[in-house]
Amino acid sequence: MNQEISTRWFAIVTNLGVLIGLISVIFQMQEDRNLLRVTLTNDFYSSYINADTMFAGENLPAIYEKALLDPKNLSIGEMRLMEAQTFAPINRWINLYRLSESGIVDDTFWKTQVDLDTVYYLGNPYGRAWYEVTAPLWSSDFLPDEVRKRIENNLKEGTLSEGQNLSVNYAKDYYEKIRDAIEED
Repeated sequence: MNQEISTRWFAIVTNLGVLIGLISVIFQMQEDRNLLRVTLTNDFYSSYINADTMFAGENLPAIYEKALLDPKNLSIGEMRLMEAQTFAPINRWINLYRLSESGIVDDTFWKTQVDLDTVYYLGNPYGRAWYEVTAPLWSSDFLPDEVRKRIENNLKEGTLSEGQNLSVNYAKDYYEKIRDAIEED
């Protein structure tokens, strides 16, 4: 009788262990699927950005300068190169957000990156116009609503996470400050 009770309890404990193991495997498969999704998305957009960068070649710095100083006179070809430049950080933010969703990076990490980069890449007349025209074309499946709201709030407020008020053309002013800080011999 005692052996029969012991055998039943052993069977129950064994089955419970198997059930816990199966649940653990299911959760691991879900995490692996999320990580794979992030990796494949990143690879896809990285290849897009790499192709654009190769296409831009040595012209990108001059085109970037023109976008900061005289954006109304960019040619369509120059705008296409600037699109690659302005899309790259958005791709990074989306990937960081997806990594956060999967629990791989902390939630504050993607938020900090968006806060630091928004005004640099989009905080100028060309970047704002590009985002204003392009962002409505993206569904929430592509650009998550939380990322979209953070970008738009940063552009609206014109501030960094430290709360500094910024100009309408942040990158131009940033480079001019560096030039002014250079001491001549």
